Amino acid sequence: MNVPTPEERRAIEAKVSPQRRAEIEGLVKSLAPVIGDFVLAAITPLKDRIKALESRPTLRYLGIWDESRTYQPGSFVTHAGSVWNTDVENTGVRPGEGGNIWKLAVKRGSK
Repeated sequence: MNVPTPEERRAIEAKVSPQRRAEIEGLVKSLAPVIGDFVLAAITPLKDRIKALESRPTLRYLGIWDESRTYQPGSFVTHAGSVWNTDVENTGVRPGEGGNIWKLAVKRGSK
């Protein structure tokens, strides 16, 4: 993109008549709200989507399962050689037990 230097810009602006400058400024002032509304309408769904994505649980590997630890949604642990995931806050619920609190993510391999 070819951007004029400050000197070139001043030379160009010096050639614009005061009447023409007023017309350009009026056009810019009338277009600014329209452009602003357009940009706002375009980015609002994106901001909502970002907010929704950022509110989702994050994935966190927390090592070997510990019955005394409280696990938040999105936690991954290793238990009995397998990796488990929870989407429910829990404490003391052993992976593989307690209903659907923990879900098997990676099954232990055979030796």
